[in-house]
Amino acid sequence: MKTKYICTIGFTFLIINVCSAQTLQDYLNIAKSNSSEIQEKRLEYLLSQEKVNETGSLENTFVSVGPFLSTPETRVGAQIIKLGIEQQLPWFGALSAEKSYAEAISETKQFDANLAERELLFQVKSLYYELYQKYKTEKILKDNKQILTTYENMALSALENNKATMSDVLKIKVQKNELHSKIFKNLNEIEALNKNFNRLLQQDLETQIVIPDSLSVLDILIEDGSVNKHPSISRLDTYNQVYLKEENLIEKDKLPKLVFGLDYVLVEERQDLKLNDNGKDIIMPKIGLNIPIFTKEYTSKAAQIKIKQEALLSRKENQRKQLEMALQTSVLELDNAIINVVAAQKNSVETQLAIDVDLKAYETGILNYDKILNLQLQKIKFQLMEVEGVKNAFISKSKMEYLTN
Repeated sequence: MKTKYICTIGFTFLIINVCSAQTLQDYLNIAKSNSSEIQEKRLEYLLSQEKVNETGSLENTFVSVGPFLSTPETRVGAQIIKLGIEQQLPWFGALSAEKSYAEAISETKQFDANLAERELLFQVKSLYYELYQKYKTEKILKDNKQILTTYENMALSALENNKATMSDVLKIKVQKNELHSKIFKNLNEIEALNKNFNRLLQQDLETQIVIPDSLSVLDILIEDGSVNKHPSISRLDTYNQVYLKEENLIEKDKLPKLVFGLDYVLVEERQDLKLNDNGKDIIMPKIGLNIPIFTKEYTSKAAQIKIKQEALLSRKENQRKQLEMALQTSVLELDNAIINVVAAQKNSVETQLAIDVDLKAYETGILNYDKILNLQLQKIKFQLMEVEGVKNAFISKSKMEYLTN
């Protein structure tokens, strides 16, 4: 009965582990959905869209009222109070030009969210592959520590038969201590990286991150891509539209503005005379033009737009150059990482063959502990180089995706 209970617990634990397993894509989705920075950028975009509604409206209507402190007399009575209303109207097409300009500015905000998302996903991928390296390093160090323990036991046995020296035993112990220290340092790094990874995902810091047992550089597929799809380039393209819309707005703003108004004067009725229209109020419609004759404002603004457009071309070209340089560097780093992985794998295999030869000779003679210890340390170095190369290769691929996809 007790055995059945233990098996049930173990099976339940296995199900929980399998259900909670996460892939890199799962972590990327969690990061995107939880990111406060991306949410902030999206809200800024929505805010800019809402601000478009502020534009394209008429200016405030001007209403005035004024009593006559000294009432001027007219033939039909004294003027008591004057009421006025006035509305200025832009020239035809000016309101739509203003709205188009605001919409163009709003569109530039969407690229901020896209750029923030790209940067976040690259950070998540980079930390993910760094965690992979640390977990693989832990396994390599532990496995080799166990191997050194085997060599230590062999040396102790050989010491009893005068086939080894105490120096051989102590040298092995020293290297075991070194591996032991590296294992604990590596565990501390894993803990720190795990918490930073959870911080990026904005989830509980103690959430365990599931990392694959192995990654192969053979799984890396390189696709042709262009930096022209990068949000920083697209945003500059959109700014070009902003300047064109602004230029059109300036052309509309410098056109005359129509002014319509109406004045109403209250007239007091005269009691001393009987006249036609006695006390009849005065109604005076008005129409006018607001003409920018003497201002240099619009000429200066048009010149500023031309300068902005020229500066934009230079900025866009410089941005593209920087992205292309970063892409070329990433391609080079990927190629070098793959070369390092292949070389480390080959050297690790050949080092193991040399170890096997020495262990085979041990069956008939005395084992050279210095030699086999050095070979084992060489193998550890090549194994760690391979893991680091895998990490660098996948991070370089992630950087390429950040720059092109």
